Amino acid sequence: MEKRILKLLLAVRVGDDDACAELIRIYSPLISGLVRSTVSHLPPSAQTDEDELLQEAAIKLYQAALSYDLHGSMSFGLYAKICIRNRMISLLRRHAGDAGVQTVELSEEIAVPEEDEDPSETLLRAERERELDERIKSILSPLEYEVYSMYIDGSRTGEIAQKLSVGNKTVENAVYRMKTKLGKLFL
Repeated sequence: MEKRILKLLLAVRVGDDDACAELIRIYSPLISGLVRSTVSHLPPSAQTDEDELLQEAAIKLYQAALSYDLHGSMSFGLYAKICIRNRMISLLRRHAGDAGVQTVELSEEIAVPEEDEDPSETLLRAERERELDERIKSILSPLEYEVYSMYIDGSRTGEIAQKLSVGNKTVENAVYRMKTKLGKLFL
């Protein structure tokens, strides 16, 4: 674990408010991304605004700092992401129940745990997914990986080309190479 994060976690555990604020600042991109994803899934009638969700996420990050296993193999970033994401899912489920909606899912790469699933199983599954993603990243070129990330999120080749400011043919070729390489990985 990065020494700076470890020092911050230890300081947070002894009540250092400045360390907590710094940890929130460091992980603000993660928090913002999860909150944006949550807001996009809230029903129109929801009385929750983005500021409330940001506060909920910051609280969950603080709780993650207190409960994180400093000697475990999982990175704090992944642990925090799972904790915050699970809180956002709980809020979505609460609002979905209020609106009479049956199911709600966030479009993140970590699967939503089942109600009766053991939290350690959720963490192990998330760790395996992270390892697989790292393996995929190691065999793809930077462009192919960027295309891969957008492609599996449902973006079409034209949208990807526009976002990356490259031609459609460049994206189509990257998709072809990506599929070929990943096909060999999974065979």
